[in-house]
Amino acid sequence: MTYQDAYIYLIALGHIKRKEYLADHRACGWYLRRMQFLLNMLGNPERRIPHYIHVTGTSGKGSVCIMLASILRASGKKVGLLTSPHPSVLMERWEVNGKMMSEKEFTLLIEKLKPVLDKYLATTPYDMVSFSELMTAIALYYFAQQGVKWAVWEVACGGRYDATNIIPWKDVAVITNVGLDHVGILGDTKEKIAYEKAGIIKRGCQVFTAERDPKILKIIQRECKKTKTLLTVISTSIHRILSSRPREGSLAHQRSTDRDSSSARASLGMTSVLNGGLNGINFIYKNTLYHLPTLGAHQIKNAVLAIEIVRSLNIPTKQIQAGLAKIVMPIRMEVISRRPLIILDGAHNVDKMKTTVETMKTLKHKNIKTKRNNNSTIQQFNNLHLVIALAADKNAAVITRQLASLKPKSIACTHFTCNPFRRAADPAQLAKRFKKLLPKSQVKLFLDPRDALAWSRSKQKKSDVLLVTGSIFLSGELRNIFL
Repeated sequence: MTYQDAYIYLIALGHIKRKEYLADHRACGWYLRRMQFLLNMLGNPERRIPHYIHVTGTSGKGSVCIMLASILRASGKKVGLLTSPHPSVLMERWEVNGKMMSEKEFTLLIEKLKPVLDKYLATTPYDMVSFSELMTAIALYYFAQQGVKWAVWEVACGGRYDATNIIPWKDVAVITNVGLDHVGILGDTKEKIAYEKAGIIKRGCQVFTAERDPKILKIIQRECKKTKTLLTVISTSIHRILSSRPREGSLAHQRSTDRDSSSARASLGMTSVLNGGLNGINFIYKNTLYHLPTLGAHQIKNAVLAIEIVRSLNIPTKQIQAGLAKIVMPIRMEVISRRPLIILDGAHNVDKMKTTVETMKTLKHKNIKTKRNNNSTIQQFNNLHLVIALAADKNAAVITRQLASLKPKSIACTHFTCNPFRRAADPAQLAKRFKKLLPKSQVKLFLDPRDALAWSRSKQKKSDVLLVTGSIFLSGELRNIFL
């Protein structure tokens, strides 16, 4: 069996008829029961992994998972990381100690899985497991095989009945935040979505969230009360922006505050951004300096959440600093080329796009400190060129307005071609929206995303920036061109 054979076999399983995720809210237990039936046949690999950190949320959950895994590795632990969806290739979903599964490992694993799936389908009282459930089963089997001690576990969608919630125990449950996404599956209000996400909270774990909405917190608190777990609410507010890095030994001058509640109910601290640009961000949190090799002040909020989680696991500060400094964030405002400047981004909902737009506006005019003027700015780039695709279920009206505020000089509207399970938005409709919003910009549609990228690059000068955004699948598909 070749890698291509294994890949086609796995993808084709997704076309077998089944009860789709949350299609029937009256019989939700079905999804986890069929998942457990398969794991029983695999020898219960989920019980061979001693520690789990389970992360859900509308925005930031993938970034928090990457940060947590990097910090745990820096502390000497053997770590398995499950994320979804994958940026470019399927094996990126499964990492052990920062190294993704190889094509050979994937092929051998599928060969072992094939007879088990035959037996499963012949004997199950349920129906065929979903693609997402298979991805989770593969992660558990592979991580157990590799002797992983800590699994950092990203929820695919929701939480309560998501396949990742099959794990029998967890050290930490994390809800980054709650916004309106996957409304056709999880519910049409934040409260309904919060209920689904709060379902990852189980007895015996610590619970962390950066959500601040009182209505949403009440739902999370209700779940914590039911499971007798302690909730820690993290403040991720950035209180002031500084234009340059402080002199060595001057951290005390930043007057960072540390007001931890003795009950661990709330964790508050002043967060100061020292500088940010293409080389990443330096920030102070609770009188400690950290570096993130990534773009966007929003990643500081994710880092603060990760810091508080690993502190609860008694990981020393130096190892936390080392882990954060080594993170790799594919297609999360990823600088894939510096001259000319090309950024690949996976923002695919209104909340995520808000941070992308804010980052681009900040990046264009970077604050610097000069002898003449302490508040000078330099222009990082001249014109913006945009390549965009959206999934069909996203709020195109709002997202196009958000991106229009950046006033791109050219816009290539396309769709992604790499995901057989997701329907892309019509690029002609995207182009129509942008032409109405930005009549002076060049707008063109392409059915091939590679053609869209090539056209945009032909418009870009060395002093311009090209941003690919709107879909993880679009940026992941185009990322292969640069690797």
